[in-house]
Formats: sequence, structure tokens, C-alpha cells
Amino acid sequence: MRRVSDLLRTPAGRRLTLVAGPWDAREVGSVVLVDEMRELTAAAPGALAILSRHAMRSCDVLDALRLAGRGGLAGIVLPGPSGTTPEMVELARRERVALLAGASDHSLSDTVLGLSAAVRADPGLLLRRTREAIDGIGAMEGAGEEDILRAASASVGVAYVVAGLADPGANATVIRVGGRPDGYVCWEGEDPAAAIVAQVVATTLGRVRAAAREAEAARERALLALLGAKDTRIAARRARHEGVPVDGWHVAVFLRDPGGDATPGAADPVLREARGIAAALPGALGLGGTAELSAPPLVTRWQDGVLVLLTADERTTIDLPPAQRSSALWPSVVGAGGPAAGGTGAGLGTCQAGPDGLRRTAAQARAAAARAAAGEVVRFDRLGVHALLAELSGSESALVAARDMLAPLERLGALSAHALPTLKAYLDSWGSRTRAAELLSLHPNAVAHRIRRIAEALDADLSDPQTRFALQLACHVVLDYDCLPGTTTTISSS
Repeated sequence: MRRVSDLLRTPAGRRLTLVAGPWDAREVGSVVLVDEMRELTAAAPGALAILSRHAMRSCDVLDALRLAGRGGLAGIVLPGPSGTTPEMVELARRERVALLAGASDHSLSDTVLGLSAAVRADPGLLLRRTREAIDGIGAMEGAGEEDILRAASASVGVAYVVAGLADPGANATVIRVGGRPDGYVCWEGEDPAAAIVAQVVATTLGRVRAAAREAEAARERALLALLGAKDTRIAARRARHEGVPVDGWHVAVFLRDPGGDATPGAADPVLREARGIAAALPGALGLGGTAELSAPPLVTRWQDGVLVLLTADERTTIDLPPAQRSSALWPSVVGAGGPAAGGTGAGLGTCQAGPDGLRRTAAQARAAAARAAAGEVVRFDRLGVHALLAELSGSESALVAARDMLAPLERLGALSAHALPTLKAYLDSWGSRTRAAELLSLHPNAVAHRIRRIAEALDADLSDPQTRFALQLACHVVLDYDCLPGTTTTISSS
């Protein structure tokens, strides 16, 4: 460990003169520039304080020596040549503080930089600073990124920041998550301890991010399981265990993705954009003062788009016009230059409570998005008659009844996979085989053959208006509900 006597032998130290006090009473742990006397009081024990002329205007040498001794400083450097008095010599000896004078032709910044480099180069100090910083980071189990960066910066004496891209000329070390680069820890200066600790910081941040993403993925899986569960109570219990706030008041936003299926593991610009702006959604939706979220927004792929779930502790109101440009919610996703070419629609559910309400508002948001034109946000409570189908799709009893009614179609062998979409297209076309054939890209005779087998399997008279209405409603309820959770894959229609 270096002392004042060692620093005086370095190139920067040769310009200093020992005026009074011992030159080896304390080890030098750092070098600080003091421009105001309160900074001298805040200096760490063992520091060598270099006083500016501005600092000396508010405090004389004797006061500076007393403050330095009280703080356990190794020494103070006065700006320019300085004389001595017996009182100075005695006080410096008693406080065990080296009193030095700088050269008038040398800048303070050069002195600070030169002496700091000499102190940091000491092997013993380097090892101690590094060990203390690493021990401090290791003790921060469960801390967030900002806390880790702040603690590491304070322990080493450099400012660590995280950046997505590193300047080629900057000091930087890569953060890896799952073996892949995920940003950089950057800092300034040539401190060897800072470079060593930066590696530990990057490794720690990589673990923190991996754990956070795994927890987020577990919440998303639990949310998707709740949305598609037959037994809501069991699914809600699992969701609570994973941290999904199922018991609050929920508002869902659904962004329809016109880009089609997202390839697993590939970049997903719509999902990435939704996650990036989810925190700003309450303000964009005009939620009232009671709408402080009880948990961070949950964002996940669901069915044929992206679902964003906002949860508050109290019932909220939504101050959004019946329809508006969705660029207010999704600025770059639905914009002309965004990933969703040509724009997309967004739907907004109503505020609902509890696990069942969560499922209901998600179904409402998706139903509203289906009615939204490109670049438009549609509120479910403004859908009018179309809201009925969405409510039925979210009703467990209606879904069970619809599935029971259509269950015989599963016995049609190879036709079973296409029976439900065929029946829906036929009924939606008012019994027109030609129109249904166009929707299904089939020959009208193929449609007629399918419909005959479907009617036989259901033992249904398709000429009866009530039978047609009931089956058409059942087809919509089941097909609207039975997209595969977590994907954009729907039941095949051909």
C-alpha cells in the first residue's frame, strides 16, 4: 500500500513539497480534488486531498488540517508554494496529516490524475479495492440492476452504466444472457480495478436478467393457462403462485398482429414494441387517478396477436373516444414504417375484477380488435350487437354447451379437422354452397359432400331456422375460443 512518501517519488509527486507533518503516517487509499471545504469533510479516510484556490478562500490552513485529521486523511495539498508557521507544523504532527504544497506551474487536474494513477497501480490497493467491490456485489442477492450498478460504482470509484451498444473506443464488457450478448457495462478511465469489477458486474447483471426473464415467462405461462383453463380456480391458484395479480381489477388491450405467426426463437418486433411501451399505456388510455398499477403490465403472445394486461387495486375508468388512431397506443408498431406493414387494429376490454374478470376482459379486447380497422383502437363497450358473441365466448357454460352440441363432429375421421370451419362458413353464407366454397377455397360439390356428412353426424335438420341459428352461434363460440393459447395458430379452415 502506498504512503505519501511513495507518491512523492512518482512523476506527479515530484512536483509536490512536504511542508509539515509525517509523510508516512497513513496509507493513501484515494486522491480527491476539493473545491469546497464540505468536500474535504466528506472525503474517505486515507484520502490525499488536493485543495483548489477556491476552497482555500473559505478556510485557512489550520482549519483544513483539523478537518483532515478528524476525517483520518493521509494528507492535504495546498495550491502553489506555501510557507509554514510553528503552529502549522505542530498541528500537522499532532493530527498525523501530511501537509504538502503544489507547484505553481502545474495544473490541479494533472496532479490529481497523476497521483490517482499511481495510487491505483499499487498492487495491494488494487487487490483490496477489487475484493471489497466483489464482496459487496455478492452480498446484494436479489437486488435490481440499478442498485447493483450504484453499489459497484461507489465501491470502485467509477461510474458504471449499461448500454445497448458500446462505443468501439470505450471501456466496455459484454452482458450475456443464455450465452447471448444482451448489452454492455461501460465505464471511463484506465483503472485496473474497474476493469476487473466490470466483469463481475456484467456476470451479475446477466444472472439478474436471466432470472427476471424466467420469472416473467412463468407468469406468462400461468396467465395463458388461466385464459384457456376449464377449471378457473386451479388455474388462478397457479397464477397467484407465479405472481400474476389475478385478484385485482383488470383492463386488457389486444393488438392484432397482421404479420402472421411468430417463429419461435426469432425476433418478434410486435411483441418487443408492446413490451417497450406497456408502462406508458395507463396514461395513453386516460386511466384515472386510482389506476396506479398493482403490478407491472403483463405482455404475452396470445392467440392471433399480443395481449397486454393492466391490473389495479381499484376499479378504473377509461377515458378513450369510441375509436381513435391506435398510434396513440402503439406508435411504431402500427405506424406506416412499423413492423406491422399497413398498420393493425387494437381492442380494449372493459374493467373487470378477479380471475373470471381477467378472462372476460381479455376476450373482450380480442373481440374488439377483430372489429378494428388498420390503425384503429376499438372499445368493447362500443361494439353493440357484436359484443354478444364475445360475451358468449368468454362464458364457461356457453362454451361447454357449444362444445357438447358440436362434439359428434369429432367422429368424422379425416373430415373432423375441417368440419367445424366448413359448417361455420356454410351457415355464415346463408346456406349457399357457392359462397362457402369461395370462403374455403373448395369446389361447391366438395362443400355439399362435407355438409351432408356433417348434418348426418349431428343428426340436425339444417333447413330448420332455429337449428341453423343454434349451430351457427355454437360454431362462433367454439372457434373464437379455441385458438391455441400462446400462439397465432387457429383451427384450420380448409
